[in-house]
Order: sequence, then structure tokens, then C-alpha cells
Amino acid sequence: MPSATERPINRELFEAQARYLACVLALPVTEQVGITSSAWISEPVGPGLNNLFLLRVDGIEYLGRRVPGANGELDSRLTPDMLLGTLLQARWDEQGWHCRYQPLTDSQCKALFRRALTSSGHRVHFPFPELDTQCREQVAPPSFWDAPQSLANRLDRQEQHFRDTSIALLTHGLRPGAIIHDPACSTGTFIAALARALPNSHCVGADRSAAMIDHATANHRLPNLSFEIADAHAPVMPASSCDVLILRFLNAEMMTRACALALFEQLTDLIRPGGMALVFGQSSVLFDVELQARRLGLQVASSLAAVPGSLQLFQFYQLLRPMPLLEQKPS
Repeated sequence: MPSATERPINRELFEAQARYLACVLALPVTEQVGITSSAWISEPVGPGLNNLFLLRVDGIEYLGRRVPGANGELDSRLTPDMLLGTLLQARWDEQGWHCRYQPLTDSQCKALFRRALTSSGHRVHFPFPELDTQCREQVAPPSFWDAPQSLANRLDRQEQHFRDTSIALLTHGLRPGAIIHDPACSTGTFIAALARALPNSHCVGADRSAAMIDHATANHRLPNLSFEIADAHAPVMPASSCDVLILRFLNAEMMTRACALALFEQLTDLIRPGGMALVFGQSSVLFDVELQARRLGLQVASSLAAVPGSLQLFQFYQLLRPMPLLEQKPS
């Protein structure tokens, strides 16, 4: 019987990934200009592909690779030293992803990170989900959610920058009584932080795990916060009812890309005209948010955020549901 590494690649999934890359990858026009020096990188099919990311600034793709921190864990925050260079060529085959790039200096990488924050059209994208050697997407098993306290400790540490950014964004401009909904609230820490910082809002957290909701209810008691057991596929909120929809789970390791896309389309129906969705995650967002937002009539107000006082960038999409245009009355 062949070993895991000798098993044939899943052809259907391989071809689906090839089609996805063709849709989202924009190679820069600089390939047509004389390039004096370049380097190659090849990443075999497997989990390492999810560490590769693309920073798009002014329509040009820059290739980068996440590296584990001192604790051995990957972080959602990216730093300039992770950039490899300007992407010149890319080829996807059964051996993996092969890329040619023009290396950048440290000062160029820092300048690109500063520039990235100046437009909502600049973005970070992870073109690959978490894959095994047969090109199958890897998803956390149900047992991952069986230890709420240990998960809470981990998320509290890893999501602080997401909480701070969300609170800073929402502190001004929300109407009194605004409804904020997190349809996959896990331990409840995130939605509770919003409820505490925004006392005039009404925050609703839901999760399909009864253990998570028990933990959230026991640990987060606020007058403007409630929790319910519910699967995100059957949301507790009606259509067009949310002022702010929190989508922090459409990410690698949490679900497949196909599932994330289906949920994104379903859940964004909950946003009322004039409302917004915030899309991010500790692991990389599984799909091209900008492309799908445009398809659903949502406006991309921002795609990246930075840790204050640093050049650390992370995916953070603010999507707006436009107010309907008023019919013009005849003069």
C-alpha cells in the first residue's frame, strides 16, 4: 500500500485550486521590463503553502512568506521582513507552487508596508488554504472545540489586535441600539469586548457548540450582551437586521473554501442598508474578499489594518452595505 507521500494527488481539488489562482493572481507589468536579478522559490503541495501570501500595492503583487514567532506559532500579523520580492512569474503543478521574484531591500519592504495602508485597493491575500500532500483542505476536528478555557486563553492572546481595531473603528458613528452580531462567537470573548466598549449597542453572540455558549454565558455577563446556540448556516438574526456583522471564522483550518464562500454569501444578507461587516481571522481568510464583496454589492472601505506604533499589518476588511438610492422626484 502506498505511503501518504506516494498517494496520488486529488485531481479535482488540484484543478479547482488552479482555477482559483487564475482568477485572483495578477502578475505585474514589470515582468515585461528588463529584470537584472531574480530568485526562485518552490513550495511543495502541503501545509507550507498556506504560509505564502501576496501583498498587492498599486496593482503589483509582492510575494511573502509567514514565519513562526518565538513561541513556534504563526501569527496573523505580518512584518516587512516576511516579504520576499516582486512576483514575476508563478506556476502551479503537482509538485507545488513555483515562483520567480525580484528581491527587495529592507527599506523597500518597509516602504511597501507603509504604502499598503493608504488605499482600500491594497490588500494581503493568502492564495492557498491549509492543504495536505494530496491537495485536500485541512479542517480542525470537532474535538478542537471541546476545551473552551484553553481555547479562550489562546484566542485572548491572539485576537487582541482584532479587538482593539474593531473597537476603535466602531466607537464613533454607530446609532444608539445598534445590533452587533457574531454568528460564530466561540468563547464569547470578542463579542463581549465589543459589548463592554460600546454600551449603547446590543451585541448577540451565537455558536453551534453548546460547550462554547455555556462558557461564554458563564464568563461574560453584560446587560447589552446575549448568547444563543445556533449554527451559522441557520442564523438567529433575520435578514437586513445587523448594523455590524462580525465574520472572524471564514478562515483556513476552520472550514473549506467552498463552505466559507457559501457562508459569506448567506450571512452578508443579515447586514441592513447602511450597515457593515468586519472580516478577519487569526488564520488566513479563505477567499478573495474584495472579489466576492463586489459580486454581492458590498463596498470595500478597508482591507488592511496595522498594529499602532508598528509596521505589522493584518487582514481586516470593512465591508459596507450601501443605502439605497432615493428615487428622484420629477421637478
